[in-house]
Order: sequence, then structure tokens, then C-alpha cells
Amino acid sequence: MTQLALSADTRHQLRDRLRFLPRGGDAHLQTLRLRALLEELGVHCDDSIDLHELDAVLIASARGTEALVAARLGEEQRHVAYARLVARLLVSDIHAPIDAKMEFTGPSNARTTREREEEAIVLGLARALVRGRLDTAPRPLYDDVPKLTLAFTPRSAARSTLGGLHRWSVLWYKRSDLYRRLRARRRVSEAIGRICVALDPGPPLVA
Repeated sequence: MTQLALSADTRHQLRDRLRFLPRGGDAHLQTLRLRALLEELGVHCDDSIDLHELDAVLIASARGTEALVAARLGEEQRHVAYARLVARLLVSDIHAPIDAKMEFTGPSNARTTREREEEAIVLGLARALVRGRLDTAPRPLYDDVPKLTLAFTPRSAARSTLGGLHRWSVLWYKRSDLYRRLRARRRVSEAIGRICVALDPGPPLVA
């Protein structure tokens, strides 16, 4: 069985804490919040590393999981780098005993379709984090959502429909530049949220 550097429980804690992370403040303050969040979950962070072609790198080794950020970055660039590291931990599988995920300054070196789709999700979720608007990214990326199942009652049928909507949202988010741009708009995310509330009354949900 493949061992993940970040356990399912730790990833779940990251998702939970991320949703309640305070918003606002300058780039430096928001970076400190993201760094503190990672360190609370056992990820060692170091932003004094001399990286040239990389903005940041996640490393899984016998010493644990480390997040290294280039010392040359300015405050806003460092904020983006930490947001990408958090998004990478939520989206990607990092395997023990040794693995690395790199965040490039320019275009990534993703070659396969799967790698390109993963990169698109990471960048989109990171942008939502930087803006302080998680609701502009598909909710399954950072929260538990209803599943698409066989439905036998009006209530379960509605939740199953919502589960299908969530699956569709993630599918197109990783495949379509147009959908990612539309999804990032406040009015679009609010409209999707209203649809989700209609299907599953309760706390506001977005796909």
C-alpha cells in the first residue's frame, strides 16, 4: 500500500481550518497565517532558501514534510507561493518516504494530461486563497459535500443531484480555462451557491 506523506486526517484538518482562516490584512499578514496553519499541522516551513527557478517546493522525506519558499520573493509573491503550497497539499498526493512537488516561477513542466489538470486546479485554488474567496473554487476541493448516489426520497434525490453538480464543477474546473474564469466571478459563485441551497437547505453551499 502506498503511504502518503500527508495523512487523510491531517488533510481533513487542513481543509477544516482553512475554511475558518481569518481574511483581510496585507500580504505579509496573510502569509503568516498560511505558514502558521501549515506548521500547526506538522509541515516545517522555511522561506530563507536560495531557490532560483522555483518559487517553492514541497518535500516529503524521512524528516517529515517540508515547505521551502524562495528567499528572493517579495511579500505578495511569497503570499502566492504559500497559497500554492496549501493548494498543492489539498489537491496532490505526496508520497513517503521521498517525494517533491515544485512550484515554478513561470509555466510548469507538466507533460501529461493528468499533470496539467492537477496544475490547473492548484493554480485556481491558490488564486481563490489569495483573494480570500474560497467560494470561487469548487467546494469539494476544501470541504465535504454530498455524493452522487442512487436516490429513493425527494431529500436524498436533491442531495444526489447536488453531488452530481459538485462532480461536474470539479471536472470542468480542471479542464476548462473558460469555466475557471467564470467560476472566479463573484456573481457566478453566488448564483451557484443559491442553487446549492435550494437543493440542500442549510448553510450556504457552493459547487
